[in-house]
Amino acid sequence: MDGSPWYLQRKPFITAGIAVHTLFTTYLEYKWWWEGNYHPFRFENDGFWHNYSLGVDKIGHFYTSYAYTTILYELFRWGGYSELTAQWWSSGISFFYALSIEIGDGFSTYAFSMTDLNANILGIGYAYLQRCVPFFNNFKFKWSYYPSGIIPFDRHFRITDDYDGHLYWLTIDVYNLLPEKVKSYWVPFLNIAIGYGGENISSRPHWVSGTPIYPPGVPSRKFVIALDYNLATLPVDHDTWKALVRVLDLYHFPAPGIRKVLGKPAHGKWLVLY
Repeated sequence: MDGSPWYLQRKPFITAGIAVHTLFTTYLEYKWWWEGNYHPFRFENDGFWHNYSLGVDKIGHFYTSYAYTTILYELFRWGGYSELTAQWWSSGISFFYALSIEIGDGFSTYAFSMTDLNANILGIGYAYLQRCVPFFNNFKFKWSYYPSGIIPFDRHFRITDDYDGHLYWLTIDVYNLLPEKVKSYWVPFLNIAIGYGGENISSRPHWVSGTPIYPPGVPSRKFVIALDYNLATLPVDHDTWKALVRVLDLYHFPAPGIRKVLGKPAHGKWLVLY
């Protein structure tokens, strides 16, 4: 305890909040995916990069664990936990979360996917690597989302299944990577981002839906190159604002870019949303 009133102490609230969040998300997972859907445990390989979502779901697994680990780390550090505690608990909870989902999937029609879990592990590992080797903070992963308007085949809308509205980004801190003598030609708060997504991919594996059901149109890969805002350059000093900025920096806000869907002409947009 730090001697301050209980309602100003961060550690108890962080600990209780994470516990409540874990229970609540587990309940939601049960209601969304597993309720009334029990099957004997089994594994399944859905094709990875060439699967029903053209690999977008795998990048989603990577990003989800990467973001979840980063957010937990920031919460632990903001709450006053030591660096070592924050590192291990943020990674450990994220791994438990990813593993529990796959085990739950293994007892349902979704099936346990080792490639999904490997993607989660890579996301956790990269978040850890960024904190151990500062150079890797020049390359961050972000996510953006805009509802595609596609209604899933089971009529239950879930953001996690609306892959057509997802874009996953690798952002590059150009200013920080430039030699000192040319830094003046680039503004610190602008990054370059490379995005990946898909079009007409909001479906599910054939072993879940019975037959592969896709939205109208041909499933196609989507690539984007755009500007990105480096929120880490915002002039904030308070530890609360610093933590909040680092969490917000996991999201790619709309910015000018060029989008290319394979099989269609590339076109520029002032605000790339999906």
